[in-house]
Amino acid sequence: MFSGSSKLTIDDKGRLAIPARLRTQLADEYGKQIAITLGPECIELYPAAVFRRIAESILKIQDRAKRVQMQRLFVGYAVESELDGQNRVLVPPMLREQTRLGSEVVLVGQIDHFELWPEAQWTQSTSEAQASYADAFAALPQ
Repeated sequence: MFSGSSKLTIDDKGRLAIPARLRTQLADEYGKQIAITLGPECIELYPAAVFRRIAESILKIQDRAKRVQMQRLFVGYAVESELDGQNRVLVPPMLREQTRLGSEVVLVGQIDHFELWPEAQWTQSTSEAQASYADAFAALPQ
């Protein structure tokens, strides 16, 4: 299970170094293959097996417009990759441009995948979410 958040830097070549504790977890549970794609609010990084499972489930969406939208955005922006020798991954330029991702980023564990946010946008998003956090927390099944 991926959890926690890390402030990181994307280098001039667009590479992101995955923190040691997360890359060990990733390698132990899934291997070093990942897929990087466009999420609803940010860039998302999936272990390749999780990405493929989601991609296959997209084909089962009955609403054609929603299925095509998911195929075009989630699958269409996806790039499968592998961590390099220094445990970095290249964040594709098209995704960096689409999400206005600069060099200062936050990598956030989301149970079975990671979110990659521009630092300022992450700070703003979490500040806004604090207002309704108690209600969301209360929705947890007992």
